[in-house]
Amino acid sequence: MGVQTIGASVKRMEDPRLLRGEAAFVDDLRFPGMLHMAVLRSPHAHARLLSVDVSAALRSPGVVDAFSAAALGPHPPSIPALFVVETFRPAPQYPLATDTVRFVGEPVAVVVAGSRHEAEDALELIEVDYEPLDAVVDAYAAIQPGAPVLHENAPDNVAATLVYENGDVEAAFASADRVISRRLDMQRYTGIPMETRGVVAHRDTVTGELTVWNSTQWPHTARTLLAGMLGVPARSIRVITPDIGGGFGVKADFNSEDFLVPFAAGRARRPVKWIEDRNEHFLAIAHSREQIHEVEMALRHDGTILGLRARHITDCGAYQRPLGLVNASLAGTSLGGVYRIPAYRVEAVCASTNKSPASPYRGAGTPEATFARERLLDIVARELGVDRAEVRRKNLLTPEEMPHDTGLVSLEAAVVLDSGNFPAGLDKALEMIDYAGFAARQQAAREQGRLIGLGICVYNQITGTGPFEGGSVRVDPTGEVTINSGAAPQGQGTATMLAQIAADELQVPHDTIKVVFGDTGRLAHGMGTYASRNAVMAGTAVVMAATKVREKALALAAHLVEADPSDMVLEDGYAHVKGVPTTRVSWAEIAAAATPGGNRPEGMEPDLESVQYFENMAAPYSYGIHIAEVEVDPDTGITTVGRYVVVNDAGTIVNPRNAEGQIVGGVAQGLGGALMEELVYAPDGQPQSTSFLDYLIPGSLDVPRVEVGHLESKSPLNPLGLKGMGEGGAIGGHSAVANAVADAIEHLGCTVTRTPLKPATVWGLMRSGTAAPAGAGTTA
Repeated sequence: MGVQTIGASVKRMEDPRLLRGEAAFVDDLRFPGMLHMAVLRSPHAHARLLSVDVSAALRSPGVVDAFSAAALGPHPPSIPALFVVETFRPAPQYPLATDTVRFVGEPVAVVVAGSRHEAEDALELIEVDYEPLDAVVDAYAAIQPGAPVLHENAPDNVAATLVYENGDVEAAFASADRVISRRLDMQRYTGIPMETRGVVAHRDTVTGELTVWNSTQWPHTARTLLAGMLGVPARSIRVITPDIGGGFGVKADFNSEDFLVPFAAGRARRPVKWIEDRNEHFLAIAHSREQIHEVEMALRHDGTILGLRARHITDCGAYQRPLGLVNASLAGTSLGGVYRIPAYRVEAVCASTNKSPASPYRGAGTPEATFARERLLDIVARELGVDRAEVRRKNLLTPEEMPHDTGLVSLEAAVVLDSGNFPAGLDKALEMIDYAGFAARQQAAREQGRLIGLGICVYNQITGTGPFEGGSVRVDPTGEVTINSGAAPQGQGTATMLAQIAADELQVPHDTIKVVFGDTGRLAHGMGTYASRNAVMAGTAVVMAATKVREKALALAAHLVEADPSDMVLEDGYAHVKGVPTTRVSWAEIAAAATPGGNRPEGMEPDLESVQYFENMAAPYSYGIHIAEVEVDPDTGITTVGRYVVVNDAGTIVNPRNAEGQIVGGVAQGLGGALMEELVYAPDGQPQSTSFLDYLIPGSLDVPRVEVGHLESKSPLNPLGLKGMGEGGAIGGHSAVANAVADAIEHLGCTVTRTPLKPATVWGLMRSGTAAPAGAGTTA
């Protein structure tokens, strides 16, 4: 029968060593003579930087170096933006503030010392003279006349404007029976990985090579950006990612410390380490999500959508780092989802504010747009008196309309929905949750004084974005198989998935394959892990490489047994002649023959390895339906999520167990965004959510059991029919839970138009309506 592991729920290969405590994270690295870096950060949201004096810090015990932006030279390098548009007004961040600080937590100076506590003690001796300036922390207010200006080249605080449109929008709205509009806001929140960021750098005195160990999702990109900022060839830098304790997109960025640690190591000529503490994480990690959506929908009386137009304002924070425009772009192109919308226009405004810079976090603009659309569809259904599931079903694209080209092109890819059966997915999810019986259950609960609600979200997500990913497959002379990948996963089980793909091609047990990630010294080119691309891009690169290795191995085996290559098959770790299993050679014998000086056919190149790069700009789109059932306490506003159903379609599923783990983890993050997580700023720009005392995330008791159903519509864009799916839970979870809370309380005369729906917020909404919540006690 041979090996067939694609589609099997095999156990993750990564877990045993992690469970045994054998993982090696950045902070586990120890080198002789290692120094530690600490960063002095601005206490002001907006201020002129008049002077920075590090002389006293340099005299502090244990201090080896201390410097400010002056040490970077008269023309310090800035962190580049990777995506620019015609309307872009650059707002670059320097590794250390030069003449102005623009958010609390912005790096101003660093100290390098023998220990972290010595470095932090010395920070207090640095003298900085600030001239405070007015700050603006509300994106809508920031783009109004008279607002404090962050950057001279953008006096209106607009970093860029992007417009996405197709069809005749004016005609669609002119012919509509109804136009329904709302302003719908999503708050600022971010990824909270268990492992914070960390960087270690050391320059080899013999080779001159700078090696950087970085908890990053894109080591090759980090190498390229660092080389450019240091002004050295990329070949002189090697970036390695050890084990990574979570990333969620916020580690697919280039931060000041990614430059400062290698720069400090070069100055000190010793290894330097910096590990972000949790307070620094809340202050200066890439923030995300915060958008204001002003959305209008043109409709027939029966709920048929004729057109959609919107303006959304993205709070981009103080600077535009590498991916600063991506959230706005993807929100602009994903607002339509998988619905049939003949006319479409979205204006995306990127606003600068005195907050930490924004960048993609799990879903990257799609959760924001999905919330705006799915919340508005429920409002449409309520106002038109049409069932909310029926409104969605009526407007969903059908399989016969696939592939569907929306005519839109985001900064990452053209929006062409490649495959899917969206109505079937909706029907399956409704059946799983018993939607037909919910109205009666809800009415019975209300009669008991209980408030229950059900929320639906139909979403899709761009996955597997290009332009390429690299992978190599090598069989050593001893027969062991090693995969090197340009991906840099943070807990998704990617090693198991890639091993399964290679195992099927090479017919060896998947758990005998070694998988190595994130090392620019092992693979020349790579892109990294983001945009749900590991299965699609890294997986396809590996299957291409494994196929080449298999073909060469069969030719070698045929040569060794004096047979025709077309008569050879691989099975159970051997190559043998078809129908003659006793005439066989092992992988070790084949690989040994492939070595230089080995027994190869004339003209065959030595070695048994293939390096392949899968190049593709056409991104597959996965989709799913999330339905949440919640109960809201009428006295406290506390929301409990009871049942949760997901129907997911990500094409070929390599490992269902891994896939469902990704779904559940994403649901937890979406639930957190809907109900609790928020990065709050005071009007003067002072952050109020700087620890877990102020920033609540879901615990195990907050996340319900998630019931998962799968559909499979293979993507035509890669040989295995793969689509990514790692971000779907975070996209669908936020909107499904928010819609469920709305369904539980909006009969009281209130409307949910923003998140998070914290208990105090829900309590206030219930009492802002025209009816008192049933069962509510006396209020103060």
